Amino acid sequence: MKNRTFKCVLAILVLSTSESTAVTPDVISATPESAQLVGNLARLQIVVSGNITGGRKADVTRAVIYQNLAPTVVSVSDAGQVKPLANGDARIRVQYKNKTAEIAISVNAIEPQTKVSFREDVIPVLTKAGCNQGACHATQFGQGGFKLSLLGFAPEQDLSGLIRDYQQRRISRVRPEDSLILRKAVMEVSHGGGKRFRKDSYEYNLLKSWIEAGVPGPVKAEPNIVDLTVFPYERVYRQDQTQQLRVVASYSDGTNRDVTNRARYDSMGEGVAVVDRTGYVTVVGHGQAAIMIRYQGQAKVAHVISPFAENVDLTDFQPNNFVDEKVKARWQKLGVRPSELCDDATFIRRAFLDSIGTLPQPARILQFLQSDSPKKREELVDELLGLTGDSARDVYTNEWSAYWALKWGDLLRNNNRKLGDGGMWALHNWIRGSLRENKPVDQFVREIITAQGSIYQNGPANFYKIATKADDLAETTAQVFLGIRMQCARCHHHPFEVYSQADYYGLAAFFTRVGNKSSTSFGVLGGDSVIMLRSSGSIRHPRTRQTMPPTPLGEKPIDVANVRDLRRPLADWLTSPENKLFARNIVNRIWGYYMGTGLVEPIDDMRATNPPSNPELMDAVAADFSHNGFDLKRLMRNIMTSRVYQLSSKARPENAGDTRLYLHYNVQRLPAEVLLDAIDTACGTQEKFTGVPLGTRAIELPGPHYRSYFLDTLGRPKRVVACECERTAEPNLAQVLHIANGELVNRKLVDKKGRLSRLAKAEVTNKAAIRELYLTTFSRQPTAKEIEVATKIISSASDRRRGLEDFLWALLNSREFLFNH
Repeated sequence: MKNRTFKCVLAILVLSTSESTAVTPDVISATPESAQLVGNLARLQIVVSGNITGGRKADVTRAVIYQNLAPTVVSVSDAGQVKPLANGDARIRVQYKNKTAEIAISVNAIEPQTKVSFREDVIPVLTKAGCNQGACHATQFGQGGFKLSLLGFAPEQDLSGLIRDYQQRRISRVRPEDSLILRKAVMEVSHGGGKRFRKDSYEYNLLKSWIEAGVPGPVKAEPNIVDLTVFPYERVYRQDQTQQLRVVASYSDGTNRDVTNRARYDSMGEGVAVVDRTGYVTVVGHGQAAIMIRYQGQAKVAHVISPFAENVDLTDFQPNNFVDEKVKARWQKLGVRPSELCDDATFIRRAFLDSIGTLPQPARILQFLQSDSPKKREELVDELLGLTGDSARDVYTNEWSAYWALKWGDLLRNNNRKLGDGGMWALHNWIRGSLRENKPVDQFVREIITAQGSIYQNGPANFYKIATKADDLAETTAQVFLGIRMQCARCHHHPFEVYSQADYYGLAAFFTRVGNKSSTSFGVLGGDSVIMLRSSGSIRHPRTRQTMPPTPLGEKPIDVANVRDLRRPLADWLTSPENKLFARNIVNRIWGYYMGTGLVEPIDDMRATNPPSNPELMDAVAADFSHNGFDLKRLMRNIMTSRVYQLSSKARPENAGDTRLYLHYNVQRLPAEVLLDAIDTACGTQEKFTGVPLGTRAIELPGPHYRSYFLDTLGRPKRVVACECERTAEPNLAQVLHIANGELVNRKLVDKKGRLSRLAKAEVTNKAAIRELYLTTFSRQPTAKEIEVATKIISSASDRRRGLEDFLWALLNSREFLFNH
């Protein structure tokens, strides 16, 4: 009686909670409208949605009443999970107040003895229970003498460990319930991993049925899973609302299977939404989060959006282009407001540093500030990118090509320790030349992938001198040109992606015919290598020992008949407009460089389970980039002329911690090379690097070996790994101390040929000197108060020159100088 009363009270509470969040739906709909359940182990998750005010939908799956119209054929739980009982047809009516919906269900293949597939049934149970995770039995040496493959990527090995190892005590075919795999999981026997499921659970009964069926192993003829579909893919919620997810697997034979109860769920933003093991999501905060769903090597996400406010007025934000339109739409969903536009002085400094890594000259700053043209920002962007068509205005080509050659040099790991000076300069000059002519990025990458010949004569050939093995080349190609980190798939299935060992070695197979040989063509220079093609070459899968055919990621193997250079079909696929991975990777990198954070973070970790913060924006910018011939300058112009790029870096209080919604400009510390050049610009000096002419700027250096304690301390990468993470931007104590008290800044302040030597002359007033120093460091005019304070600093020194040095030192150590804002 007490139990019945408790259930009634609980039901009332559930209904009242659902009504408050769903606000009495005008209509309800059930997903799926019809379904087929095949076999004893099949399950179906019903998801019921109701339309609420504002055109939104709310989940009422656990608030409705389920009427089972064929109780001998199926059963249905209060959570909407359907279990087959007998072959036949059934209907389930869903009722919410006076609203109803029906689901038609067909059941077949129900047999007295349950048929169990090791790969499709047993492995998912072990995965969901956490048994084959990296922290449990899938560690390098397993746990407790029991080792499984990570996420079941090698089922044949797992079968052996289950039924043969440990004197075959893990499985009891005589009394299945005595099997250690069951007794430990339900904690009838001590288990270091704790209790994994209940004795009456689906998982327990499935494993018990597998043992009763004679522990059948993997069957090669079974269809492979090819995709997952998650419902709902994206939905807007109020805080405290819930959502039941539904997951359907698609197979290579064209069949589908509801795997909601088998999939593994993880929240990637627990401050916004949490999820339980059944796929039931609860919204706990405001913002956006992704729910990661993994099943049998497939991985997808469901998007949760929980607005900060129901309605937000964005009429003040008038889009400049399609970039702004996509950003504004996301803000509207999230109920957030952006900062105001930055002022002109901030914009010119920001635009110069972001696009050419160089501070603007005082004369150009004053010209820009004094202009009353309504399009002056757009005109400035065109000048910086060399898009005006007027040679008198397109004067920044050298700076632009130098700065972006620095970026590409980092990605391609251009350095003399691997390539020698000749190879390093050849690659650097080729990159700069390609940038000067605004070579389309697809052509740029194609020339790298298909390069051969002397590394001294053909710059991109150095790509094959930096990475020489097929597997290293596969990893580098995937990470640099697709933003995909394939390293995990070298040894096992990627734990957060669809990529397997077969994908990894299928990609590596494209590079198996690439070789190099020494050459003496350059005589005393020495060190030359010639990248060449061998007549044959192959790579084997390390586990199956199968020779792997060249296969693009996620595609079918290519036909290699009559193909001598396997890299050419790879280049065709890699740079194809249909290959969205390529365009999205380039867009994400450039967006991240300009906006401070990528749409995907980390910037080179583009995977299904790491979605963009604004998927619609990513799709739109990538489509435009691809449609317009992979034009790098056009991509940059779209970003720089957008209103969102021109927002102030001063965040609204409620947005202070955000970096991914672009409600304000993300403040960035100047890269090491840019900062050194900026100090030279401010001080009117030139840093001398050994081995290059005086006047060579830090952003123009071809490699990282030019000695500079300053550059190394401030985070210059050694170019050892093809990862954005190698360049460090986080400030640390050593950097602060070196800028404040290091030899370099002090040397430039006292330089007799520097700016201060001219400003210290009697004919230059303190006020004029202060104005010039503000323009050269902050790219703006000083305020009256700042002039007053600066005059006191200069006047209080023992002599005027020393006072100017103290004042410029203070400017160089300020956040306004050290950061782009």
